[in-house]
Amino acid sequence: MTYLTELFGAVGVVTPFLFYAIGFIAVLITAISKSSFGGAVALGIPVLILVTSPRIALAVTLPILLIIDIWVVFFSNNKINYKLLVIMLIFGLLGHGLGWYFFDYVSNTALVTFIGGMSVLTAFLYFKKRFLPVKIDLVAIPPLQNRPIALWSWGGFWCTLSGIASFISVSGGIPLQIFLLSCKVPRTVFIGSAGAFFFILNLTKVPLYWELDILSKSSIIISLLLLPAIPIGVVLGRKISDLMTDQQFYLLLHFALAVVGLQLLVSVYA
Repeated sequence: MTYLTELFGAVGVVTPFLFYAIGFIAVLITAISKSSFGGAVALGIPVLILVTSPRIALAVTLPILLIIDIWVVFFSNNKINYKLLVIMLIFGLLGHGLGWYFFDYVSNTALVTFIGGMSVLTAFLYFKKRFLPVKIDLVAIPPLQNRPIALWSWGGFWCTLSGIASFISVSGGIPLQIFLLSCKVPRTVFIGSAGAFFFILNLTKVPLYWELDILSKSSIIISLLLLPAIPIGVVLGRKISDLMTDQQFYLLLHFALAVVGLQLLVSVYA
């Protein structure tokens, strides 16, 4: 008991049991989503920020994401579009560099605002696309792969933004989704390429987060304590996938993301 209190206290967590419970749920949701529904809504960070600071949430979440990313890449390695991955990584790593350079200038209030805002935006775009779809003749628009200048310029903007957002808030999925959807790749290629992209980006965060004093020995130990949630999430994910469709699952998850995002914004500005 004393050791756990000291361990969580070393990273600034004053309510260790509440933090662990919320963290376990966040990891569980991520594992369920990654294992059975082809991707993850970035719900872990905003949920953890409800009980701790953004920096602690980033530190504890990173090793978990790396382990889950390894799982996704292992099962999707033959579905990666390496041409797109090169473009994504060039600009994504550039975005990481910008995020690292300016991170110390970003306050906790700004981080919470950004993460809460991105959470609400993600949910809004999902519900808008689902309930108010825009009818566009996508067949008439050639894919980006057939337009090299457009491919690199579009990829440069959105993947750089994805790298920045991924570094400071683990919310780089929205910009990357915009880019990959424009490329009209199959769903399996989308999952595999995005998985490889975020695995490499998350791997490069380790030395950068350590240099910024975000990662520490204590935060890594806390991450290890949350690892049991991953296999449980994988098993639950398979069972849930038999009971719920992708649409039903993501409808529920985006609703939760909107609620959490709004709560974060209220906590800052109320």
